[in-house]
Amino acid sequence: MRVFTFLLVCLLASYTLQAQVRGGGGNAGGGRRGGQNANVGHFYGRVVDAKTNKGVDGATVELLRNRYDSVTHTSKPVVVQGLLTKANGDFSLENLPVFGNYILRITAINYNDYSQPVKFDIKGLAGAQGQGGAAQGQGGNMDQILDAIDKDLGNIKMKATVTQLADVVINATPPQYKMAVDKKVFNVDKNIVAAGGMATDVLKNVPSVNVDIDGNITLRNQTPQIFVDGRPTTLTMDEIPADAIESIEVMTNPSAKYDASGGGGGIINVVLKKNKKVGYNGDLRAGVDSRGKFNGGGDINVRQGKFNFFLNGNLRQRKSVSTGTLDQTNFDSLGRAFYYTHQPSSNTSEGTMGFGRAGLDYFLDNRNTLTLAANYFHGTFDNYDNYNSVTQYDLNNYPAYADSTSTFAQYGVNKSMFRNAEGELDYKHNFAKSGHELTADLNVSDRKNTTNQVVNSYVAHPDVPFSGSLDYFYPENIYSNGTSQSYNFQSDYVNPFTEKTKLEAGIRGNYQKQSTDNLYENSIDSGKTFYPNVALNNNFKYTSEVYAAYAQFSSQLTKKLSYQAGLRGESSQYQGTLYTSTQPMTFTHNFPLSLFPSAFLSYKISEGQSLQANYTRRINRPNFWQLSPYVNRSDSLALSTGNPDLVPEFTSSYEVNYQNDYKGGSFLATVYYKHTTNLITRNVIRELLPGNLDSSNVYTYQNASSSEVYGLDLTNRYNITKWLDFMANVIIYDSKINAGNLAGLSNQSQFSYFGKLNVDIKLPANFSIQLNGDYQSKTIVPPNSGGGGRFGGFNQPVSTANGYIKPTGGMDFAVKKEFLKNKAASITFNMQDVFRTRINDAVSTSQYLTLDYSRLRDPQFMRLTFAYRFGKMDMSLFKKKNMKQDQQDQGGGGDIGGGGGTR
Repeated sequence: MRVFTFLLVCLLASYTLQAQVRGGGGNAGGGRRGGQNANVGHFYGRVVDAKTNKGVDGATVELLRNRYDSVTHTSKPVVVQGLLTKANGDFSLENLPVFGNYILRITAINYNDYSQPVKFDIKGLAGAQGQGGAAQGQGGNMDQILDAIDKDLGNIKMKATVTQLADVVINATPPQYKMAVDKKVFNVDKNIVAAGGMATDVLKNVPSVNVDIDGNITLRNQTPQIFVDGRPTTLTMDEIPADAIESIEVMTNPSAKYDASGGGGGIINVVLKKNKKVGYNGDLRAGVDSRGKFNGGGDINVRQGKFNFFLNGNLRQRKSVSTGTLDQTNFDSLGRAFYYTHQPSSNTSEGTMGFGRAGLDYFLDNRNTLTLAANYFHGTFDNYDNYNSVTQYDLNNYPAYADSTSTFAQYGVNKSMFRNAEGELDYKHNFAKSGHELTADLNVSDRKNTTNQVVNSYVAHPDVPFSGSLDYFYPENIYSNGTSQSYNFQSDYVNPFTEKTKLEAGIRGNYQKQSTDNLYENSIDSGKTFYPNVALNNNFKYTSEVYAAYAQFSSQLTKKLSYQAGLRGESSQYQGTLYTSTQPMTFTHNFPLSLFPSAFLSYKISEGQSLQANYTRRINRPNFWQLSPYVNRSDSLALSTGNPDLVPEFTSSYEVNYQNDYKGGSFLATVYYKHTTNLITRNVIRELLPGNLDSSNVYTYQNASSSEVYGLDLTNRYNITKWLDFMANVIIYDSKINAGNLAGLSNQSQFSYFGKLNVDIKLPANFSIQLNGDYQSKTIVPPNSGGGGRFGGFNQPVSTANGYIKPTGGMDFAVKKEFLKNKAASITFNMQDVFRTRINDAVSTSQYLTLDYSRLRDPQFMRLTFAYRFGKMDMSLFKKKNMKQDQQDQGGGGDIGGGGGTR
């Protein structure tokens, strides 16, 4: 409770501190420092005849700015860039400094001259920095900011009347956190704690997001859907290197525009790095961790003429060590304690992972772009598990079992391989009107995994010492081979009818197929068959289809009041077939068209202050492993199977948000409520399995009646001084699960809180320090949470409906030193779980057994990473014709986070 109180005090104190500290907002955006400028501006358009609308070939387009002349002591206009239009009238002006006033001048034979002032609004940029990076009037929407940077000036008609062009607002290097009512954006480049790690390490530092020691991700204690570059993905967060990520976008209540899957967990969108600046640029990285494992990688981006090529590669070794303890009490049919089991465990996992990403943008012209991109992941892992358990009977209920103690030891070796390949083909068309666009995307993925698990079990009965003769010894061999393919098509259309109204619509189709072959072999005393092997071999195939369409309309009714209303329709079906030695078993579920409305109402209280209320409806469909009837025997104390009769759960979500962007920071408060029907939850059932003589306790998935959660989410980011910045996040919530409809389960509720504190300190000599801490109180096990991570080797046998997680928390630390010209090189040292306090400790109860499970993984894990940035933006290297570059104006500047979009 003291930790929670401290975090809450920090959050509230930071919100009031801005009234006491003057001029301490610092430079949150990192924008203009030491006279540097960001050379990322891009104007393009088409020069046309005012009467015929045909393109004007060979028109001279010049961009000018005033410069002080030391001789005449006056300012005079100087040409920054100039070119001739193409045959169709297209022109493109790139790599423009974001500070200063410009004049766009166009001349052509037989046409009146065209001249118009254009500026990158420094005042708007400063406001964006002082208000957490959210540009006023844009709600911090990164897509709109990127559109402003990459600006289509439309069809410029050569006639006497000059068309007034709107000023362009450019945002400089984004701060670490940017908060808007509809999303939170986290800039990965400023997250030095995650340097050399994976996407899970990045998410540990994102507000409202919690990541346990096995990499299971929750958003406000519910499992979110993961996107990559705005689209659903088959990549997992332990397959994407942190160094390949540009930013993280968190949407707690997505609108009808987004896939309705994921239930009440919202969406986490991972934006991968891609730069489109003319020239070449990139970086190289290499690191080593405290277990002697290496990681390295690099990025390069090259743009010349109509082509933009980007490539990212990472190779990483990994060694993970964990220890745990499981205490289990089994009950008889009368509910009396039957026997107790104490099982200490240890696991070591070693492997190598490789990740690659490559892509090519082809600019057909100024308004049409084709993009071809691919992601590839390959990993091999060796897991070594050791289990030693002692079982004792309850003598009060079973006195006849006095002095009866059995000893069980299990040693497992699990060798696995994972491969995932994704490809995408994107097309984007920009109409002449700014913001009017049409996109079409095709994504294809192919995933394969193989696992060969050998488990040797030793069992000794009470009268036989464990070190001597054994009652029996039996080896098990479980071989699994799985493949899956996914095909996804999506097309979106955006039309801003006016500056205050906009229509968005789109369609999506997704087809997935998955097959898994499981071969189970078991023998006793090195020769006798213990289980009928044939009955345990399972081959399973599964297909699913989801089709969707949406439309949403937004409008600004007054200067302060605006709304957005949308409706999404989705239909789905899935079919699975289980192949055994007997007749194959097929099950099919068809779900008719379901509607998912969304509504957002926003009110601007004053400059920087706003209120928003919203409502959405979403769905969570059971996944492959929740449906598969295959029995997983990798842990004899935690047998598990799926349930083909599961049905989807539906969630209605309500939020009220208050945001205040003040000088030096931003404060966001959210009150939320979620109600879910047919909640998918884990439960323990007693079932007679193939090959067994007696019934066994088996974990499976069932639909509980409902669940609900209501809470308060507070986030405050504040620049106390130019060298000190921090973010505090506190979530207070109450969870209820109504599971009385399931045998052995009951209704339960739990009040909980979660806190996160991130501190960034800038020191002299280009040193910086980052501290990240989090604390989770006792809470209900997140619905749909997975058990055991890929590197963990444990099944984590916890029942959701009648289970809870004990309090846990920890702190991460990192220090970074930048050096060389323009800070091109850096060395980063980071340590995770500094005080060895992140313990995964959970309790589960049912009518058949009670579990108390505790585990510690990779405490005080350290990494040292070296990084070097390189690049050359001199377009003369590529012999770009008709481009006049003022080298003095191209001197500073960093890149603005690019995301995965195209132009």
